[in-house]
Amino acid sequence: MRWKPVVSWRAILFVALTPIIVLGLLFLAVWLYGLVRYDPAYFTEPYLSRYDTPGKTARALEQALQTNDPLLLAELQGLRHPAKFKTAPSMIFVMLLERTDRYFTYLYFDIQTYERYPHYFEEVHGRWVVSPPDLYYYIHSGRWLVAFTPIAIVWWLLGGLALGIVAVIRVSDRFRAKLYGEPGG
Repeated sequence: MRWKPVVSWRAILFVALTPIIVLGLLFLAVWLYGLVRYDPAYFTEPYLSRYDTPGKTARALEQALQTNDPLLLAELQGLRHPAKFKTAPSMIFVMLLERTDRYFTYLYFDIQTYERYPHYFEEVHGRWVVSPPDLYYYIHSGRWLVAFTPIAIVWWLLGGLALGIVAVIRVSDRFRAKLYGEPGG
């Protein structure tokens, strides 16, 4: 009589690998998007010299936020499809909030509503751009770990619990069948 596993290896692999496969597909999608993310028109010599430091770009963003200039906001982002930012005449540049290997985070403040707005800057193709807080930013900044880790842990715990319940039910079925001499035990 050949021993039959209580839970299939496919089910175990499905529970174990699903978050990793989903994350891999997400990274692949962001990488592919990164190939067409930026508009080459914003990476010519005038832009390269105008936005050659994060400080110059941060000051230009202050002006764009105060004047609600869509052309300047698009120029600062360098994206094919620029994101919308909250703008107001009362927006001011406050300080450098955080610096990581890839990003500078500058804080802007609306002095009328007392709301804070962090904006993220990264160097791309020789110039600094304002990066909107989209999926591309979250993957490249490493902030994806903040969301992915708890989701993956919950997935693995629930999957492990479900596999454990299936294993207990199957073992009890086998035990009952063996105890009462039913076929399949």
